Amino acid sequence: MQMSIPFGESWQKFEVSDKTLRFTGRGRSLPPLQNLEKAIIEQLDAPTGTAPLKELARGKKNIVMLIEDNTRNTPLSDILPILVGYLNYHGVRDENISFLTAPGTHRVMTEEEIKEKIGPAMYGRFKVDQHNINDTESLVHLGYVMSGDYEIPVQLNRNALEADLLIGLGDIVPHSDAGYSGGAKIVQPGICGYATTAATHIVAALLADIPLGVVENPCRAGMEKVAEKAGLAFILNTVKNLDGEVVGLFGGDFVKAHRKGALLAEESYKVKITEPVDIVIVSASPCDIDYWQGEKGLVSAYFAVKPGGIIIFAAPCIEGLVHNHPSFREWLSLPLDKALIKARNTRLDDANADLVAADVAICNAKIREKARIFIVTAGLSEEDIGILGYEPFESVQEALYEALKRITGGTVGVLPKGGVSLPRLE
Repeated sequence: MQMSIPFGESWQKFEVSDKTLRFTGRGRSLPPLQNLEKAIIEQLDAPTGTAPLKELARGKKNIVMLIEDNTRNTPLSDILPILVGYLNYHGVRDENISFLTAPGTHRVMTEEEIKEKIGPAMYGRFKVDQHNINDTESLVHLGYVMSGDYEIPVQLNRNALEADLLIGLGDIVPHSDAGYSGGAKIVQPGICGYATTAATHIVAALLADIPLGVVENPCRAGMEKVAEKAGLAFILNTVKNLDGEVVGLFGGDFVKAHRKGALLAEESYKVKITEPVDIVIVSASPCDIDYWQGEKGLVSAYFAVKPGGIIIFAAPCIEGLVHNHPSFREWLSLPLDKALIKARNTRLDDANADLVAADVAICNAKIREKARIFIVTAGLSEEDIGILGYEPFESVQEALYEALKRITGGTVGVLPKGGVSLPRLE
């Protein structure tokens, strides 16, 4: 059978025998919303767990909207004109609205990336501030919250705390730390300081297994307590299908509305597999700008491969390994047991040690413990690939030939959108 998977702006084509193919990575094809504007207005007027947004916005002079960065795919350029138009109609003036980017530990965006993200109708019309995790002067320290018996220091962006109405926009997809993205995640790690983000992420890293698609977990719980401290008053989250089309919208309370959205995301991104396979071919799409994002594809494959199997990982990573995490390479070089010991003994406020990078590296180590990884990439260097512990190949087809040599008669599965897929054994 001839198949292809996304590889950045192009495709990787390969041939796999029908006799060995066990799944093709297609979930339910949920239909897209036919009227996005109508669906948004319905969520603003009849949200889950809060008063209508028009009531929350009445008399407010400093409404701040938290928006994601260019590593995420919420269709903000379509949503924001409708949301802003709704607020204008209900008496909110443009000068009372601003945007704050919520990139977490990622690099700040270029002006062109901001324009593309929010759309030309919004760009230049509204003030856009960017959260920068390296700007410690922009942070306010608000004590601590607890996630189970784990203490999380709260460091939040001053601009968000000065808002008299804080709104978070985002998208709900399976996530390896928080269970699902969306909801409180726009606040933590979106607009937090290093120590806050280190704490919630290392909680996830120290779990026995990767909590992909497990919405009730210590990382998510910590994020939601931080969002409560921030005063996050309203969210508007999308859920899409594997084709990137919006299939649902959820507005209101950042926990109650999020949980409703997560139920739909489970159905939308679920890929049913009857049994794990020897060889998983996975694309990092649509999370493939760098390795930091691309690892999401590997996490999906982790839940579909047999112990001792092989993952063939197609990840362009045109921006390389990672931004803003110089300690990432050091963490990647450690075997799982040593990485866990070091993480447990590292202070949360030790930015040089970088427990956020430790979390991503530990996730990689857990995957490497289960399966060998063959990589097809455009942006990672030989040194990067060596530190990751992978084997490089020029194409998916070449990698598949080699995998079948090593596992004679091996069964094969394909995850074309591994960055958002949720394999479920059924």
